[in-house]
Amino acid sequence: MPKIVSSSIVSSSDHTAQSEDQRHSLHVYYCLCSEFLLVIDADLRQLPRRRTDNAIIVSNTRRTYKLTAEADGCTILQRREGYEKQHRYYCPRCRLLVAYEMTEHRKSGPYTYIVDSALTEVQGSTPPNAIQDIPVTA
Repeated sequence: MPKIVSSSIVSSSDHTAQSEDQRHSLHVYYCLCSEFLLVIDADLRQLPRRRTDNAIIVSNTRRTYKLTAEADGCTILQRREGYEKQHRYYCPRCRLLVAYEMTEHRKSGPYTYIVDSALTEVQGSTPPNAIQDIPVTA
């Protein structure tokens, strides 16, 4: 009688349809230099924007995401309403500013803000409004 070295179990379920839906619910975004930076459960084009700088507002309580940008200090900006403290996140490859928060520790505040036109869904391609011409004055 032969020895049974291993056994295998065959099962089937309806999880294949569910996993396809899950793949479509995650969105991947890249820096302009093609570095992978963000995976999120929502399309960034559908999220609200800030009126002050047109940054995309990502709720830290409603959204599931992973941002692989590096933190690098704090910047204070003067706005019409006063001053704003930003803890900024940069691309680890090219050092492009991609996001910021108002609190020191990542995801500890209510929102993370993604800088307008800093990320793209297609690796190696820039969004149409990422590069803007600066008017030359004589």
